[in-house]
Amino acid sequence: MNIQLSDIIWFGLLASLAALWWHGQGIKAAALVHVKKYCEHYDIQLLDESLVLRKLWLSRNKEGVVRIQRTYFFEFTSTGEYRYRGTITLLGYKLQGVDAQTHHLQ
Repeated sequence: MNIQLSDIIWFGLLASLAALWWHGQGIKAAALVHVKKYCEHYDIQLLDESLVLRKLWLSRNKEGVVRIQRTYFFEFTSTGEYRYRGTITLLGYKLQGVDAQTHHLQ
């Protein structure tokens, strides 16, 4: 069996992409925990128990270290009648903020 340098490079690239995806899934799970706490605090219901990645970019934290910043969309309801959209932004694992559309109160 003859392994060439290009095979090793391709394997390394694929392994790196898999590791990045795996790490992103952990951050998404952490974001979902934050969203659930937010919804519980404001007495609204998270719909579909899911987040959708909307934006991904590099940003610096307070110490100047470059991290990946992610913004996710989620949907919620306050009365069970209408769906509203919210966003959550994380810098690495650190919560930057949660925003929700104006919605009806019960």
